[in-house]
Amino acid sequence: MKTTADVLLVCLALLAVLVAPAGAAPPPDYKPWGELLTKYYDPAKGMNYQALKANDKKTLDDLRRQLATVDVQSLSRPDQLAYWINLYNVNVVGLVVDHYPVASIKDLSTDPFIKLNVFKKDSVQTKKGAISLNDVENTKIREGFKDPRIHFAINCAAQSCPPIRTEPYEGAKINDQLDDQVRKFLNGPHGIRLAKNGGELGVHATKIMDWFGDDFKKWGGGQIPFIIRYVSSDKRKQIETAGNQVKLDFDDYDWKLNDASGASGK
Repeated sequence: MKTTADVLLVCLALLAVLVAPAGAAPPPDYKPWGELLTKYYDPAKGMNYQALKANDKKTLDDLRRQLATVDVQSLSRPDQLAYWINLYNVNVVGLVVDHYPVASIKDLSTDPFIKLNVFKKDSVQTKKGAISLNDVENTKIREGFKDPRIHFAINCAAQSCPPIRTEPYEGAKINDQLDDQVRKFLNGPHGIRLAKNGGELGVHATKIMDWFGDDFKKWGGGQIPFIIRYVSSDKRKQIETAGNQVKLDFDDYDWKLNDASGASGK
């Protein structure tokens, strides 16, 4: 026969189970995003916005609505980072598709003087309300995670922007995915280029590493040390051999739409 103390212990145990913090929620379903990327995106050419708008706009719109219902705080930290990056990229593509054809995402700005105010509009729907692409990039991702690698993961629909990854980001492997993104871009056709000028070595890099130079200094050990970690061994050796005779130069930024369909602006 159970005593009063035994019953009390059982009740306390049940209460503990009920109030115990639940584990992190499962990540959102990014399968539709992966399928859209497979069908319409080529890292070397860009997004086929024309075909995407004609054939799968509803799929993209449904995905945006589905991502807007996610309770981000219930996700694990890696899944939160994956969510914000995917949300940014999905909404940039969605914004362009909504207004396609356009020659540049800058053409969606409504301020004749601030040509990038398109990124300041509350166009991204979330569970807590509409926020801007700038909010996602600067508050949720940059300040939230303090990782300069994210600059090679989010895509602003411009020719000079690092390509979209051809698979969704996933919390379980996001560290490897981010490393891979940086490595692919810095060693790709728009990545790091070296040029000797007398005794000085010119290191030509994306303008992004200039605009967000403080991120690379505060969270990446500095622009040059960050570059050294990801470039090929031959470039790494040249930079290290140059020592303090290294001059960092930044490429001009091309805001033309990353359009693979060839119909933008028509």
